[in-house]
Amino acid sequence: MPPEPRSAVDVRPRPPTATVPGTTDDGDRDTVEMRPDLTAYAVLSAPARPGVSDYNPATVHWRNLSVDPDLTGLAPSRSRHARIALGRDGDPRLWSLPLRTLPAAGLAWHPTLPLVAGLVQRGSLVHPWTADYATRRVTVHERVRAALSLTPHGGGRRGLAWCGDRELALLTLPPTPPTPPTPPTPSPGPAEIWGPVVCEASGPGHIVFLPGLAELAGLAAATVSVLNPATGALRALTTPAPLLIGGLEPSPTGRRLLVDHAVGTDDSVRQTDDALRWSRAVLRTDPVVSDGWSEVPRTARWSGDSDDTLAVAAGEPAQGGTVIDLRTPRPTSVPPAGPRARLTVRHDPGDAPLWWRGLTSGGEPLVISRHRHDLRLTTGHTTRLVPLPPGLLRPGGRTRLGPWAAVYDDGIAVEYVGDGHAGLLVIDREGLTARVVPAPPVPDDNGDDGSPVRGWATVQDGLPQLTVQHGGRPGLRRYALRGDRLAPVGGSRPLPTRHVRYVRPPAPPEPPGFPLFPASEPDGPRLLPHTPQAPGTEGPQLLWIHARRYGSSPTSAYAHPSLTGTDAPTAVLDLPLRWPADARPADLHQQITGAVDAATRALREELGRTGPVAVGGHSFAATLALYALAHRPGLTGAIAHSGCYNRTLTPDGFQYERRTYWQASDVYRAFSALDFAERLDRPVLLVHGCEDMNPATPPDQAVALYRAVVATGGHARLLLLPYEGHTFRHRESLDTVAREHAAWLLAHSAPASRSPSPTSDTSERT
Repeated sequence: MPPEPRSAVDVRPRPPTATVPGTTDDGDRDTVEMRPDLTAYAVLSAPARPGVSDYNPATVHWRNLSVDPDLTGLAPSRSRHARIALGRDGDPRLWSLPLRTLPAAGLAWHPTLPLVAGLVQRGSLVHPWTADYATRRVTVHERVRAALSLTPHGGGRRGLAWCGDRELALLTLPPTPPTPPTPPTPSPGPAEIWGPVVCEASGPGHIVFLPGLAELAGLAAATVSVLNPATGALRALTTPAPLLIGGLEPSPTGRRLLVDHAVGTDDSVRQTDDALRWSRAVLRTDPVVSDGWSEVPRTARWSGDSDDTLAVAAGEPAQGGTVIDLRTPRPTSVPPAGPRARLTVRHDPGDAPLWWRGLTSGGEPLVISRHRHDLRLTTGHTTRLVPLPPGLLRPGGRTRLGPWAAVYDDGIAVEYVGDGHAGLLVIDREGLTARVVPAPPVPDDNGDDGSPVRGWATVQDGLPQLTVQHGGRPGLRRYALRGDRLAPVGGSRPLPTRHVRYVRPPAPPEPPGFPLFPASEPDGPRLLPHTPQAPGTEGPQLLWIHARRYGSSPTSAYAHPSLTGTDAPTAVLDLPLRWPADARPADLHQQITGAVDAATRALREELGRTGPVAVGGHSFAATLALYALAHRPGLTGAIAHSGCYNRTLTPDGFQYERRTYWQASDVYRAFSALDFAERLDRPVLLVHGCEDMNPATPPDQAVALYRAVVATGGHARLLLLPYEGHTFRHRESLDTVAREHAAWLLAHSAPASRSPSPTSDTSERT
């Protein structure tokens, strides 16, 4: 029998004036998580945007990472889930769990039993919970304090995993060794503690003074432990030391875990990153194993679905192939049992696998890999090509293969989702052909086409099956592959009633935009409408710059968090920059100003917008916006978010520039707004997060530019956002920024010249 629940309700206490996220339906976002065999699922509801009340004032910053000491790990960057409901096959009712405030650490589904586990935040601490959805019993294990470590940074891996029969692996606080009592000693005086700090180095090289990994480990290191939910007993597994853990992945048998953990050396630190290098290891969960830790290559993953075989990829460019090793993991002190299987996926240089999976067919290993234009099947010493259906993975599209793939009686099935489609890619191993079997839409009476928005696949009874979430529909639908179509299996799986309001079909196909130089630039700048404005409207409008490297994926007008909620008429300038190794300021100047001039003309000629144009951007694009304002008199002003305005802060390179300041000082000065502050002769709105930990964009240099613009006779407004980093995420901040955009554009809708009289400081707190 399952244990009696120890806690029935979990509500995180909050200040009386604060709104508990998730208590209203406005702006909620639902996430569906499916059990691997598709027989059960969970619907987790969270506010679309986190509120400031989610922020812990005790947060500690390590380089550009925010660490919540109460969670012993990274502070979640998204809203915490406020509600969770479970559904299962054969039960038309959803079960709403009496839990609130669930960190986004994922769920762990038991492979054979009707059990699911997760984490819940109670007060400022996190505890594990387990639920039996057959008997509808939930237990919060209040005596166990869990840790998040680096799971919010680990690429989607989970912080929990079922192992053995009914045991749950999770992250916990490192054990605290007992400290013997020490006799009190008198406090030392200044003479006893005085000492200089001495540094010495030889170049070339760039010196940065940043906290090391030891400081991060002291804040977020965790231990992998195993919990027996029935008894509450907790035992720690043997690891070299408490680790910075990015996630756990159980093997098919549950006897082993793949552990992602961060490693690094302080002497390899670059100023522009967090210096975390990820490694992977296998950890045994058996209680009788004394040496259960074994480091494995970073590419290792579990292969097959019945044993503990690892598939490891290693490139061999000289031989024109990627070697896939399939092996059984063993502790480092024990030699492997028997030779390991090795398969080589042949490919041309520059055409390495973009996606691959190790499978088993008839007891023999098989590797399926996707390259730029085709699939390849490798068995033994043979690699065979399987052409992809035309247009399935077109350049710039959002369709992806996997992660699920499996061998079944008639071939191989691979899951694919994206671009408003979900379905199966079915591969005939004998004929070496691939065909797409899409999930059918389910239109309704309201004109919604019911396009699939997500899919999950598995093999049951020898047939591939797919569960699909349709846009705007009140449930999930299951299909089984029968010939060349996906046939419905059973009825619709229920979702919460209010869920219908928020599950929307994918955004309509984005307009291609207006190419600004179609003849001379195959990947030239484009103008993409973001918010509508009637043709002929004379109101102010914002031209928002998004910079990218020439030849990279085009910009989406819908993917700009800085523009969330803005009501100001806005268009996005997709600006690909040619930035060669010997770039000169004159070449870059022509690209930037030419694109802004062309975009301004297109606003008027293509969109019919006749009002004044302000220019804006975020991070590096903020510098480009200010650069355009300084060199183009027709612009009415600029809005700059989280920019770097003093390039001496990044003397070893920035954005696409890899030369040092001493090698290309003219380029650095050209893109330092402090150097051309006197040319910013129209109003400038500077927006910056008070806790921006990006080494290139500390908030004090935004204050310096604000002072410089005013000192040289210009007009500036500085908006500093508390509890915000390099990007803005809190609901209150985003609403404030949207209002500031609209008010700024309205107040400064015509170019203004500088006043020759001295300008007093009119700073204000917002």
